Amino acid sequence: MGELDTVTSAKPVRHGAGLWLSHRFSASWGWARLLLIKNWAVVTGTVLSLIGVLALGVESLGTGVIAVVLAVVGLIPLVSDWVKVRQELQDLYSLDHPVPDVVLEGDWQLVRCAQGRVVTSPSVDRSLDRPVVVDSRPYRLPPDLAAVKPTVIALARSQRSRTAAPPFDGLNVGLCDDPDPTGGAVRLQPVRYFDMMASNYLAGHQWLSRSLGRPVADITQRLISDDGRLIALNSTGLGNQVGVSTVALTTDGWMLLVHQGVASRSSAGLVAPSGSGSLEPLDLVGRDRLSDVVAAGMERELREELGLVSTAMRDVRIETQVRGYGRWLEKGAKPEFYGVTRIHAELRDLDLRIDVSERQFVTRHVPIRPDDVRRLLAGERFEALGQGVPSVPLELCLARWRESQSF
Repeated sequence: MGELDTVTSAKPVRHGAGLWLSHRFSASWGWARLLLIKNWAVVTGTVLSLIGVLALGVESLGTGVIAVVLAVVGLIPLVSDWVKVRQELQDLYSLDHPVPDVVLEGDWQLVRCAQGRVVTSPSVDRSLDRPVVVDSRPYRLPPDLAAVKPTVIALARSQRSRTAAPPFDGLNVGLCDDPDPTGGAVRLQPVRYFDMMASNYLAGHQWLSRSLGRPVADITQRLISDDGRLIALNSTGLGNQVGVSTVALTTDGWMLLVHQGVASRSSAGLVAPSGSGSLEPLDLVGRDRLSDVVAAGMERELREELGLVSTAMRDVRIETQVRGYGRWLEKGAKPEFYGVTRIHAELRDLDLRIDVSERQFVTRHVPIRPDDVRRLLAGERFEALGQGVPSVPLELCLARWRESQSF
């Protein structure tokens, strides 16, 4: 049974202090697991030896000393690996190496935003209602990326803001295939966040070793072919975690957005959609159509980030349409979906709040007045509203909303 199979019977996502504590534990355990996996046999053997010696029941000081010595000796490789990773932090460094523009085929287009570029296709956008096939086998990093993963994670932990929690190794969902404009099923598979940090999120940099005097990781060659074309998702060897974003409109014409906090990987300090994040296994439960799965992910992120998690707010009906698909070049050409959501309530009836589990990701809510919403619909740039700088997902959501002129 794979990781996705295990999660399908999970309870609804938690909020509040429970979810916050879960994230903190996951951050620590995910980091420890990187070291334990190399020495699992030694550590397991040491623990079993310790249990065996203690189980003898011999009331002698020597037995206890032997047990402690066995435990210490067994853990030496683990400590050694930790020291090695710390040393590699001094050896590994990066140089800016932006992902170049790509040669486009068919009706694929390059959309330039204030903070990045996305490759989109109108024909794909029109054919997003299609079956999904779930592969329970988790994504595995290629050997060259797996080799630098511990150092990349350690670097991210050491360079984070003092107010930001360490990254946690959450389970998300990756897209194995680009949607074919002619239709057909797409494959999904589980992917962990640390594997994303060591694959797609290495984009824009070339990682080099001081001791070796050469690059040890550069994923540009996994994204762009020799003739400048964007390589298909199923040939990149990357995690390709699915991003989902939606902008929400109330029945009285307000648009609800969020200002992203320091822990946001992609849009820290920017104004983002009402809900923006990654597809999770929970979103697949009971759904077998791509548009339904993606809409569920969008609505989950929206409820989390707007704080619509109380019993009363869970009864508020929301309705989402998935409007577009693209690959975000600056994020390793990872797949992204964009939508528009109708909240069937007026703004004054919504209990908007920032849940404790979201305070690292959401600084404040940004309500956009109905008059300004109409300005956006007419084509005015978001920056003209004086509300901040829009994230890439927000610009794409607004663009797809304008094209439909509905909801």
